[in-house]
Amino acid sequence: MEKHKIIVAYDFQELSNAALKQAYNLARFVNSGILLVVVLNDDLLMLSDVFMNEHSDHMKKKITDVMQKEIAGRLQEVARNAAKESGVPVDYCIETGKIYERILEIAKENGARFIVMGKTSRESGKVRFGSNAMHVVEEAPCPVITMPSVECGTTFKNIVLPIDLTKQTREEVFNAISFGLFFDATIHLVSVIMGGISVRKSRIYKKMQGMKKMIEENGVKCTDKLFKKSHLAIHEVILEYSKDIHADALMIMTHQEISTSDKYIGAVAHQIINESSISVISLTSAASMHKQSEKSSYWFSKLFTTSN
Repeated sequence: MEKHKIIVAYDFQELSNAALKQAYNLARFVNSGILLVVVLNDDLLMLSDVFMNEHSDHMKKKITDVMQKEIAGRLQEVARNAAKESGVPVDYCIETGKIYERILEIAKENGARFIVMGKTSRESGKVRFGSNAMHVVEEAPCPVITMPSVECGTTFKNIVLPIDLTKQTREEVFNAISFGLFFDATIHLVSVIMGGISVRKSRIYKKMQGMKKMIEENGVKCTDKLFKKSHLAIHEVILEYSKDIHADALMIMTHQEISTSDKYIGAVAHQIINESSISVISLTSAASMHKQSEKSSYWFSKLFTTSN
């Protein structure tokens, strides 16, 4: 099985079918195949407890075998149709265990370039970020794209990139340029000034202008928007701005620079993922695209030759 897959967490539901379609362009983006991963979790397998008797273990294994055979037949058809529709190789695998653990293990084993998955839980009538997706974003060795609904587009033309004063500028810019070049996208930089300082005297303004210059010098369209502090929380400002400009994706760095070795998602990033109505591309310093690519140093130097 070839490596460097786009991993799609799949469960035959409408949202995972939408995630699969979004993976088509990603696979072309990084020149890789797609791997559908179905995980039969412990809750599902416990349904076999209704057959509990002196041969319970044997019965459970029999039920699991039948279940896997049925799922494999359906997956084979889904993969075949997806490969025909997308023009990229599509494989599948069936796993048992905890969903997030198996997805992470498969991603590491396959040198995954992206993981694509839908939100999986609801709270007070709103789609929320499920615990499985949360664990995946926290621990993934590659960028993770979460889709909140089937209405999300399959390509990225307007990408909002929130920035702050942490030191991940290189990772943010590289990923923004990579997406911008492939998808012919416009990158929309956005941030919020927390203090009473004037816009042009703020450090975040200077950082934003530097990032915009690098992005534009590498052939990608870019805008910038700096909001003054208001009654709205930071994530609310970012989400409202994304809605106003009809963005179809948000790209966020999920970890603070000082915590890149920790399994921690910053509060603003967490709220953006939870409440966004568009796809979110979640990155960490460790999982940004150029650090996982074998040709990272080459591509990074090419992208920034005009900026140094």
